Amino acid sequence: MIRQALGSGLLPKTYYLVMRLIWWLSFKARGENTAVPKVTLVIPVYNVEQYLADALRSARAQNYQNFEIIAVNDGATDRSAEILQRFAATTGNLKIVTQHNQGLGAARNAGVAAATDTDYLMFLDSDDLLPLGAIKRFVDQAQSTGSKLVVAKAVCFYGIRYFDRTSTGRFFAKDIAQTDLNQHPEFLGDATSWNKLYSFEFWREHKFEFPVGVWFEDMTLVCTAYLAVEKFDVLKNAGYFWRVRAEGESISKRTKELKSLQDRLLSIEQINKILLRACDKGLIERHVVDSHLIRVISMDLQLYTAALAETDEEFFNEFKTRASRLLKGVDESLWSAATGKHRAVVWAAVNGSRDQVLKLLAA
Repeated sequence: MIRQALGSGLLPKTYYLVMRLIWWLSFKARGENTAVPKVTLVIPVYNVEQYLADALRSARAQNYQNFEIIAVNDGATDRSAEILQRFAATTGNLKIVTQHNQGLGAARNAGVAAATDTDYLMFLDSDDLLPLGAIKRFVDQAQSTGSKLVVAKAVCFYGIRYFDRTSTGRFFAKDIAQTDLNQHPEFLGDATSWNKLYSFEFWREHKFEFPVGVWFEDMTLVCTAYLAVEKFDVLKNAGYFWRVRAEGESISKRTKELKSLQDRLLSIEQINKILLRACDKGLIERHVVDSHLIRVISMDLQLYTAALAETDEEFFNEFKTRASRLLKGVDESLWSAATGKHRAVVWAAVNGSRDQVLKLLAA
C-alpha cells in the first residue's frame, strides 16, 4: 500500500510539481562562465512525451556554468519533437538534432558528432533525471585528479521511491580516486553509459562509437573505456536517477524476447573476448576476467532463466548454445562464487536438457 502511494497518485504528483518549481528557479539562477571546462550532455529522444519535459528540466537546471545540451530527435512520432521545440525556445544552450529513426546507439552517436569545442561528454536518457548539481560534481572530480573517466552512483526511482540499484549500489560505498579494474573489477558490472563523465579528448582518441541496431548498446563500449583509461574515479553520491518503468516499456525488462537474449549475449561475448586479449597482453590480471564471468552467471544469465519456462525451444537453444560456449572450461570455483536464486538453473541449462531446466523452475 505504501509503495503504491509512493509510486503513483497524489504524493508523486505533488512532489514533482515542487521539483519543477525548483528546477525552474535553478535554471533561471544559473550564470555563464566560458572560462571553466565545457560539458556536452547528449539526450537521445524517441517517443517519450510522458517523461521528456522533466528530463529536460532536470538537465537545464544544472548549476554548472558552461554546458550544452544536444537532444537528438530520433524520428519520434509522438509529441516529443514539439516538447523539444518548446524548451529550445527558452533554453539557449539546447541544440536539437533531427534524424530518421535509427535506434538508441545511432542517436547517441549523432549527438556526439554534433558536439563542438567541448571538454567533457555525458549522456542522459530522455525518461531519466539528473540530480541537482550533478554536472558540477562530475567536473570538479575530474579536474581535481585529472581522470578522463568519472563514474557516479545511479539511483533508481519509481514515483518518489528512490533506491539503490541492487546490481551496482554496493560498488559506491565511498569515493575512490585514481583506481583501475585490477583494483576494482566489479565496475565491469556498471556498464551503462549514462552515469559517467568522459573526457571528450579521450573519447575521440579511442574513436568510441555506439553499435547501431542492437540493444544493450553501451555495455561493450563502456567496458572498453574502463580498459582504455589509465585510471578512473568513483563518486559515492548519486550522479544519475534511472527511472524504473513498467514491464514491457523498458528494453532491460523485455527478457522473454529472443532479440533481448541475443543482444545481451553478444555484448557479453564481446566483453569477454576484450578482457581475455587484455589479460594476454598483461594489461589486466586474470581475476578481472573471472570477476566478469561470475557476474555473468550471477546476474546477466539469470535475467533470462524465468523466461525459459515461458518461451519456446529456439529461445532455450540460443541460451544453452551461447552460454555453454562462453562458460566452457570455467573453473568450479567460479560457479561456487556465483550467487542468485537461479544459479542452479543456469548450470542445468549449460550442462543439461530443457526438461531438467523446466523441472527446476517448476520446483
